[in-house]
Amino acid sequence: MKKLAALLLTVLMLTASALADMYWPDPDHKGHAALRQYVELVNETLLTLGEGQIDMIYEHYSAFASLGMDGADVPEHIEMHFTLSQEGVYMLVLRVDDPARFANIAAASIHRSSSGVTLEQAQALVDGYVAKVQSDPTTSFEEDTGASDDSLPLQGAQPRAYFAYSPNQYMDGSNWLQLTLIFPRPGSEASGFLAPTVTAAPTEDVEYEGYFAEDDYTHFEVFVTATPEPDSAAME
Repeated sequence: MKKLAALLLTVLMLTASALADMYWPDPDHKGHAALRQYVELVNETLLTLGEGQIDMIYEHYSAFASLGMDGADVPEHIEMHFTLSQEGVYMLVLRVDDPARFANIAAASIHRSSSGVTLEQAQALVDGYVAKVQSDPTTSFEEDTGASDDSLPLQGAQPRAYFAYSPNQYMDGSNWLQLTLIFPRPGSEASGFLAPTVTAAPTEDVEYEGYFAEDDYTHFEVFVTATPEPDSAAME
């Protein structure tokens, strides 16, 4: 027990040191302050999961921030892109090329986006997508956030999570899992009793348009009851 306690104390000290060394520019608005608070909460959860820490700031602008982990000079394996508003954190796009690490980082990110989402709920959601990728690592998918090219997804009273997977996206053998997390509107969590919005499990897109169907022709439905002939009594 003493060795375990000493190890835990060492990890906590190292984490505290890393966070203390993380330079946060002076906030321009509430969104910057909310981002810092959110990152600190996510790091607390990552610590409990035995994961690394968010400790790098690559870009920090009024409406955008790019962060990283593990002291990496460049985001080679983990990318964290935040969209900010004047009032809070608007959206996170997280990309990780390791399914095991994605499971931890994505779950922590979803959990800390709302007081209404438990870590267990977030883990169950993310684990379903990780299992899908591991069972079929060559098939890509991407869920639609509903955003257009010139607008962001709308914020609601609850966080929303959308997932994507891009195998060998840059032709370098790396397979990228992606979480797009839409944060709740600032102030919408006053009661603290928000039920999380659970994203449905990803399904294959079925294309019926054109001459080349991509569903192995399963769209040709088989009916048990025969269709009457046009000139039969059943059609009268």
